[in-house]
Amino acid sequence: MSNTDKLMQRFLRKLDSVEVQETFDLLASILETLENKNDPEPFEMHLVNNAYQILEKMGLVRGVLIEKLGTSSKLTGSRLQDLYDQMPTSVGTQALFDYNKKG
Repeated sequence: MSNTDKLMQRFLRKLDSVEVQETFDLLASILETLENKNDPEPFEMHLVNNAYQILEKMGLVRGVLIEKLGTSSKLTGSRLQDLYDQMPTSVGTQALFDYNKKG
């Protein structure tokens, strides 16, 4: 697997992470609130338009990368690589035990 493929796979894993999903959920809540507003300000309409474009483009990028890597929507990766990606630089073996409890 090339370095670029590894970076793409890592990007997809991060995109599927809980933190990113929560961020997109918050954005969806903002959009829903603004769409239901009776008299939105011009900047609010601009925000809604741009946010939908971002969501659409991210979906397209994700689809292309999944197609390129030949992976399912839930990426399979090396548990060891996941551990290294998530670990701060200065942790002891406790991180290994905590990681195994998650997986």
